[in-house]
Parts: sequence; C-alpha cells; structure tokens
Amino acid sequence: AVAKSLGASRIVRVSRNPHSDGDISYDELEAIKTDIQIIINTTPVGMYPNENCAPLDIDGFSALEGVVDAIYNPLRTTLVQQAQSRGIPAEGGLYMLVCQAITASELFTGEPAEDGIAERIYSALLAEKENIVLIGMPGCGKTTVGSALTKQLGRKLIDTDTMITEATGMTPSEIFGQEGESGFRCLESEAVRKASAETGCIIATGGGAVLRRENVDALRKNGRLYYLDRGLESLIPTPDRPTASSAEAIRKRYEERHGIYESCADSRICFSSPDEALTQICRAHGLDIG
Repeated sequence: AVAKSLGASRIVRVSRNPHSDGDISYDELEAIKTDIQIIINTTPVGMYPNENCAPLDIDGFSALEGVVDAIYNPLRTTLVQQAQSRGIPAEGGLYMLVCQAITASELFTGEPAEDGIAERIYSALLAEKENIVLIGMPGCGKTTVGSALTKQLGRKLIDTDTMITEATGMTPSEIFGQEGESGFRCLESEAVRKASAETGCIIATGGGAVLRRENVDALRKNGRLYYLDRGLESLIPTPDRPTASSAEAIRKRYEERHGIYESCADSRICFSSPDEALTQICRAHGLDIG
C-alpha cells in the first residue's frame, strides 16, 4: 500500500508459497533481481532469537537503492546490515512501530497527535534501547568508563571478559595459556553474541573483540560502538593482559588495531578522564545527563 501510494511503477510480492495473483516465488525473483530498486521485508525472518537469518541475500541486486525491514528486534537486522555495509540506505521497523502507536492513539481518542511527536518519541526510544558498546585497546579504560556510565545512567554493565570468566572459571590469561588465542576468541564470540541480544545496556568488550567481523555485526544489531582512544602514551602494560603485557606488545597491538577500531566505531572518543568520556558518549548517544 505504501509503495503504491508513493508511485512505484511496479510492485512485486514475493512468497515462499505464492498463491495470490501476481505473487512470485523466491526462485522467480532471481530472474528479475537486477531490476529491483527497493526491498521491503514484511516477514519475521531475521527477528530475535533468529537474528542471524535474512529473507534473502542482496548480492546481485545491482539496482538496489534502499531497504526497509518491518522488524524492530533487533534494531538492525541482518538484512539491514547487509545493505548498510554496501552503502545502501536501510532502516528497521522501530519508527514504523512508533507511528503505528500514534495512529492508534489518534483513532482511539479522536484527537490529532502533536506535530513532530513521532520524531521525538523515536529518538528517545532509540537512545533508550540502543546499547552503548565500548571498544578499544586493553587498558584504555573500558571497564572504568562503563562503570561511570552505569552510575550515571542506571544501565546494566556487561563486561564480556567477566562473562567468559564466569562461564569457564578461568581468567583470559589462563585461557590464553591453556587454549591459545583462537580458543579464547571462540569463547569471546559466544559472550559477545549473548551480550548483543540485550538492549539498553552498556557493553565493555575485550580489546580484540572487534577483530572478528561476526562480533562487530552482532554488536551493531542493537548497539552503537564507541572507540575509547586514549592514545598510545596513556596505555600501561599489565601482566594480566595477554596481548598487552609489555610496552612493546602494546605498541604493536595499537599499530595493528587502531585503524580497525576507527573503522568499526560509530564515534571515536578521545578523553583524559572517565567523566570526559561519559559526557562525550552521552552527547553522541542523544542522552541528557543534566
């Protein structure tokens, strides 16, 4: 109905089991996908807890200009992320959910809604539901800043390294020693997956969490990523950090990862104190801290 009202020249409805006149199958879609400009997903495919699924793969949709997904949990479905990673505008269903509620209220009360109320509710709801995800080098202050944000905002703090220790009974250093880095990274990916399913939380990740693309995609589904960059000179080696136990190790890791952190982050936070980081993050996240 929306596509028609906006003047779409051709509307194709795709179904696993096409019965209605004009419906086509996903196999038939393959033959015309190079002509498709807009994809609108109205199926539940990709909804939590099956958030890693998608109704289709957009590879080969060479004329694609936009993607809309009616799903709002997670905030960014795999389909939306596929499009955004290719520079194609894409949006999930949270704004539509807000507009549905406003329209229902208008119909129920007979009173028109205030001008701009949809945008205000959407912005506030998104800021409330989106996780604040802290990424950055070992020792940059993710746990400290996360604790400050928790105290200020009253949000739950999830530390993925702590999750791993609670699940295994071993510290990251002990896991590195017994199972190597690859063993630790697999445990880390599982912790990231579980943490990313939450909403409205603060997530402090391990320094190497963003080295796996699957972790970045998971964290983005319900969160915004903030790179805490204190600069190499402020990072102090400690023996309990397997990849940052010496000044040389820190320098090497920083050179390897700085570009990765920047490319993954929605915002880069340069700070000298936890309070300064807190203020910058809250401002970027659209939160009022008084």
